[in-house]
Amino acid sequence: MAIKQLSLNYSLNTGSKWIYCNFPEKLPTDAYGDKNAGSHCLNRQTVSGTGQIFYSYNCQKLSGTCNFGIRVYNPGTSSVTFTRTNYGHSNSKEAGGWDPVGFKSWQRFFQSTSKSFTIPAKGSVWICEEALPENVIFSGNLRFTASASVVIAVYIYKSKANIADSTSIYPYNKNNSETASQYSGYGNGYYLTASGITIKLSDILNSGGVYFTTNSRNNTNFTVNNSSTMDEIIPIHIAGTSYVAKVSEKVPLRNLANWSAQYYFPITFINDLDTKAHTVRCQICSPDVNKKLPIVNCGGTISSAVIESATKPWEWKTVSVKDKLTLNYQFILGTNSYAEIRHMFVM
Repeated sequence: MAIKQLSLNYSLNTGSKWIYCNFPEKLPTDAYGDKNAGSHCLNRQTVSGTGQIFYSYNCQKLSGTCNFGIRVYNPGTSSVTFTRTNYGHSNSKEAGGWDPVGFKSWQRFFQSTSKSFTIPAKGSVWICEEALPENVIFSGNLRFTASASVVIAVYIYKSKANIADSTSIYPYNKNNSETASQYSGYGNGYYLTASGITIKLSDILNSGGVYFTTNSRNNTNFTVNNSSTMDEIIPIHIAGTSYVAKVSEKVPLRNLANWSAQYYFPITFINDLDTKAHTVRCQICSPDVNKKLPIVNCGGTISSAVIESATKPWEWKTVSVKDKLTLNYQFILGTNSYAEIRHMFVM
């Protein structure tokens, strides 16, 4: 009996920039923004309108405490309103390890409240600042709206007052085997909304289950914005270079899996079997034994799990379907995770 795989069509918000910050992943001592300690930013992008920032870094090469922050500069001649609509951050010390960091940062993101900043002409503001204990791994996500064009720069630093007025982007080296598979830059879009998905109970029963795949470099059962040539895995234009990391590239430019990109799935279950109520079990599965850290937001309830076996799925919800039932949920693959997830529905 072959389990039925569904093909999906996504709408990707390509008009919104995704500022993607993961290079250098293990931060070296010359990555600081401080004068005489690098004078670097980790990423710098010019944006306007809506966008989102994802970052994930490791401080284990650094000595002592430091800070992480994001500064926004207004290059224009009139003031700009910058609104931080959602923000969540976590580090491995306060979270109790690396595995919970992705979940805790997203939980805080969804539970956060908006905060607005007025940036004067030729001025700048810090839209977030986080103290980092020694030897931590940390991650976060920040959604924003800018009323006009601004420049967003991401820093690690010892002293904010010692950051140079002019910093260079930490240089990416494609030929460095240790660091070349991490990237900082931008993607066009960060939110994939699936077209309506209909699942018949007869298909679940007759096939032993129904599923669709996300976060895979090899899956071909999808279209994006009605195109079969667009990638589900969002390409990243690497900051300070002409390189584009994408799944069709060779190593090292294909290490992507939509970590911390957001998926939205509207599912309708149809009972075409009889007039009885049937229980459908909603599972997140792994096709392999690599560790996966899925995060689900269903109706404001945010949950997560650690999956380390292809035979032990995470059953995150059960629903009772008598006639027709709608289930909408958002899915995120945590930053500290291997790629490829199956969304499985069984009875």
